[in-house]
Amino acid sequence: MEKNIIILQNKRILYIGPKFFGYELEIQRTLKDLGAQVTFYDDRPANDFLTKVLIRLKLKLFIEVKIDKYYNKIYNDIKNIKYDYIFVVAPETLDYKKLQQIQLLQKNAKSILYMWDSFENKNSFNTIDLFDKVITFDSNDADKYNLKFLPLFFIKNYENIKDLNNYEYELCFTATAHSDRYEIAKKIEKQLHKFNFKMYSFFYLPSKVMYWVRKLFISKYKYGDINDFSFSSFSQQEIIENIEKSKVILDINHPSQYGLTSRTIEALGANRKLITTNKNIINYDFYNENNILIIDRNNPLINKDFLESNYIKPLDNIYKKYSLEEWLKNIFKIVK
Repeated sequence: MEKNIIILQNKRILYIGPKFFGYELEIQRTLKDLGAQVTFYDDRPANDFLTKVLIRLKLKLFIEVKIDKYYNKIYNDIKNIKYDYIFVVAPETLDYKKLQQIQLLQKNAKSILYMWDSFENKNSFNTIDLFDKVITFDSNDADKYNLKFLPLFFIKNYENIKDLNNYEYELCFTATAHSDRYEIAKKIEKQLHKFNFKMYSFFYLPSKVMYWVRKLFISKYKYGDINDFSFSSFSQQEIIENIEKSKVILDINHPSQYGLTSRTIEALGANRKLITTNKNIINYDFYNENNILIIDRNNPLINKDFLESNYIKPLDNIYKKYSLEEWLKNIFKIVK
């Protein structure tokens, strides 16, 4: 392990990625703990609702001037600083030309791309030939494109609650209400009520406009009363507090996503049992049928015995493998 720490000691890292529930702050802090000097830039020029929607819908043309102005500032900021690494995470606005310009300003820096979303959901596949290493959380993408595979991580705060078991809820679901998540979670909630079990649910949508668009025009997915949804996001700390109070975590992956979500790995970090729709989890070394229940998203049946049984802790070496520190060591050790 010491070898990996030496690799990052006094190294300068230009880190570009999304602001997402404070994960960017945890990644910066841990890189600094490993001895690196880190400069972070959000991949997006802003995080307001309109900017996010236009980027997600691949309508960046409408804010192209705003994006170019933002990246011109980045070019100016970094032109007189020598970086050892350009570390990019799941980019949405950093396109081929912008990445080329950054690399021209940092000719000696090694470039690493980590995808924590499937390429199918992001418009960044055409940049991979510019990177020295491309790593993905999705084993399907890794096989399809011959890329390095590395699952996601849990942050230290989840490890801090792993031995706490003063539960208020049998089940907890906290997530953005995309695709069929709301419908599946509500079906599960009805079953828990029959068992006299408590479930904590938090369905987040970025705006009321998005709620009404989905409810009125996307008939494929069912959306309930507007009062079931929150239009203000939870903080990372609030999510951790609710997981701390819960015995089991519910994970509903996007139908087109094969890789394991962050919530899955966080359940491992918190030593919480997991109910998930992602059948791919059976291929991971921490899979244990006592701790993890795989359900059919079309017919999500909950086993009462599973909810009542206790969690069996994984081996220490498997547990540590999924920490943020080990995740970062794995990312940077593969670029010599």
